[in-house]
Amino acid sequence: MRKFLELVKGPIPLSLLLFSCGGLTQEELNFKLSQLNNRITQLEERQSKIEGQLFKTEERIDALSQNLASLRLEVEKFKTSEKGKYQESMAVEKKEEPKGPDLAMKEVSTQTTSKDYEKEYQEAVDLYNLRQLNQAKEKLIDFIKNNPKTPLTDNAYFWLGVIYRDLGDLKRAEAVWRTLEEKCKKGDMVDCNKLPSAYLQLAKLYESTKDMNKAKEYYELILKEFPLSEEAELAKRKLNK
Repeated sequence: MRKFLELVKGPIPLSLLLFSCGGLTQEELNFKLSQLNNRITQLEERQSKIEGQLFKTEERIDALSQNLASLRLEVEKFKTSEKGKYQESMAVEKKEEPKGPDLAMKEVSTQTTSKDYEKEYQEAVDLYNLRQLNQAKEKLIDFIKNNPKTPLTDNAYFWLGVIYRDLGDLKRAEAVWRTLEEKCKKGDMVDCNKLPSAYLQLAKLYESTKDMNKAKEYYELILKEFPLSEEAELAKRKLNK
């Protein structure tokens, strides 16, 4: 009977109690009713507390995700900086040879372009770190149009997709990451180091939309094409391998 009464929420009709409890007095019935209402109040308070804890946990997860994205961007910034230092060092060490005026101008133009695209990319990254998502989005779109074949173009595609995801536009995020995938498979990219990260984001996106078959497809692609990557470890856990 206790289990039956615990299922009842709100005021309990006296007729129901009389029917259920047989020969109990009115005083006994009132006492039991008071106990039941107290129990219901306690359960409601516990439920409210648990919901509050879940909300705080979700907030912490969101904050950790943003911190992780910022850390990845800092790593990329460091790599870009080190790559630039290495290129400058190689240029200094390279033996000077006589050059015609046309060739000399061409090399100067190439060096300037290289510095320009790295600067343009870094400006977009800085905007993302400041959470100025729309400005960062426009900057990355311009970067891709102006620099379709650089070592940072695949990075630009990846982070453009991340920005669309953060803005809640999952369709465009998916389209950008799929475009990066297609261009890498066609050999249209100078570098595709961001492809495993794009695969992982696509898998998570499909998970969020309950398309588990597509999510599994991209987790398996990570294991097949990038078995030694960090993303592969997560894919293994997702696929229980």
